[in-house]
Amino acid sequence: MPSNASPELRHLRYFLAVARLQHVTRAADALHVTQSTLSHQLRQLEELLGVELFDRVGRGVQLTEAGRTFQTYATRALLEVEDGATAVRELGSLLRGNLRVGVIHTYNATLLPPALARFINAHPGVHVVVEDLPALAIEQDIADGRLDLGIAFAPAGHPDIVAEPLFEEALILAVPPRHPAAPRSHIPAEELSGLRLALQTTRFSSRRRIDESLGSWLKGAIHLEMSSIDAMLKTLSLNGMGAVLFERAVPAGADFARVRITQPEVSRTAALLWNAQRTRSAAARRLAEAIHMECRPATHT
Repeated sequence: MPSNASPELRHLRYFLAVARLQHVTRAADALHVTQSTLSHQLRQLEELLGVELFDRVGRGVQLTEAGRTFQTYATRALLEVEDGATAVRELGSLLRGNLRVGVIHTYNATLLPPALARFINAHPGVHVVVEDLPALAIEQDIADGRLDLGIAFAPAGHPDIVAEPLFEEALILAVPPRHPAAPRSHIPAEELSGLRLALQTTRFSSRRRIDESLGSWLKGAIHLEMSSIDAMLKTLSLNGMGAVLFERAVPAGADFARVRITQPEVSRTAALLWNAQRTRSAAARRLAEAIHMECRPATHT
């Protein structure tokens, strides 16, 4: 029978950690508590609710139907408490606090550093954690409350995420100076099929966008796939191949020609990502303002 007592915040935190990791030992390590303490708290929560929240599967655990239902409410309740605590702390000023940011690699290497430096100089008491993540992971972590702000793309694919557009960037062919296409200002997509090309791997949303738009012209032309754009550009500077990338992926000082791809032209929209259900912290708003200041059009050569 369920108890008349209500779950406490520690119950919610412990339950959500196990639900996310699907493993009691790993969750205990992440929470910095012993496995026996965590197991006891989970049993106590189940007794309070009068239901089983987890099924054991091998060495891990999975949520029961009751657990999945409770997860939605537990997440919402914990976020509300955290937002309330943040709002109270920020009644004074940004003398202290924490800010968690998720950003795709391209913008982490180009857009974020000057904005982040300006923010840190203005608010040295705020502890900032920046995670370099794929776009889908950023959206999920914001929805789950693990990140306060994201920098990825619009439109957002997650129903709980609001995307605030920053700028548009075009798809280009990036080539070393000695490449035959280097002197050109643009190249029709159909001509890509005759080149030797490098692209990011398919785990990235940018690659999936490229495949959706130019897949018919890229078949047979892709000879190299790499997850790291930095490593890709270093490789291409030595072997003379070209890469299909969005323009801000190529650093401003890189010795590469940027040839705009046309017929069709393909672009993506960079955006700040917010949790639609949460209060935006003062620290996140200030960093967002600094990021907007950096959103000038990319330089073309």
